[in-house]
Amino acid sequence: MTLVPSSYACPTHSTDLTALVEEALEDDGPSIAYFRLRKPAARPFQVIVTCPGADGAGAHQLTCTGILSQ
Repeated sequence: MTLVPSSYACPTHSTDLTALVEEALEDDGPSIAYFRLRKPAARPFQVIVTCPGADGAGAHQLTCTGILSQ
């Protein structure tokens, strides 16, 4: 999975949220395996993740958007 942008961070706490974004995209539904002659098209996404805040205090939700390519 390739994300554009390649990383996501909370602007308030400078916490790396990339793993949470990837996890949210994986939880988006069951994967379907099939063969294609062409490379799958990139698709835009929008997910909501929870930033844990500084030292576990001040948790809040952020909406992250980008493009996912396989």
